[in-house]
Amino acid sequence: MRYLSLAALKVALADLFSERHAALVLSGAGKTYESILLAKKQQIDALPGALTGGKPLAESMAEADDVHDGFGSAIWHMTEAYERCPKVPAHVRAAVGRVRAAFIPQLDDLQATYVQEVHAAIEHRKKIDDLKADLQLIPIAEGLTLLDWAEGYVGAAEQIGALLSQRADADTGTRRDAGRIRTSTLAVLGRFRGALGDEIAVNAALPRDLDARVFGLFDQLAQMRADAIASKAAPAPKGSEAGTD
Repeated sequence: MRYLSLAALKVALADLFSERHAALVLSGAGKTYESILLAKKQQIDALPGALTGGKPLAESMAEADDVHDGFGSAIWHMTEAYERCPKVPAHVRAAVGRVRAAFIPQLDDLQATYVQEVHAAIEHRKKIDDLKADLQLIPIAEGLTLLDWAEGYVGAAEQIGALLSQRADADTGTRRDAGRIRTSTLAVLGRFRGALGDEIAVNAALPRDLDARVFGLFDQLAQMRADAIASKAAPAPKGSEAGTD
């Protein structure tokens, strides 16, 4: 099982405590190790998703930035339309001007860095409350108003801030802790498997395939990982290199 990653351990432990739980507690060894394995499962579950097979933080931040820029562009173009229209009532034009000045005076503002967007969101969140009436004055399709777009714009920047915080955690002690958790979890699984094997050998009442019932998914995921590593390490087939016949 030495090939098991944290992502694989997360999946296999979830399976162990759901689909395979009855097999886990069928033996004395399983009952002894149940609480220990549950503690390991909880430690792995508490790690950032990027360390346990979740979506990479860079990808999540890029998606949140796309949402942020989409809402920002929509707000700017909506205010631009009102600015250009010659028959907009004065009070509406004034409201549009305040919204534009507060949230996105220039379309180029969307080229800001993640940190700049997060910093701006702090002030933008306050301005949503200050300009709520102005935002609600500008209608959007399906019964929405510009307030909904502003919430989306600011909320996406706040999400980027949360992801930046997660990345900071993952880049420091959390990554080291994750490695230790993986190593200790594999050690616990190894000791449990040995104890279970000893118990099966002397207790004829236990199913002969109990090891497979308990560790089936662990073994399957480990083999898949081993096969992937072997495939990468295998030499290229003859004739596949450039310049060969």
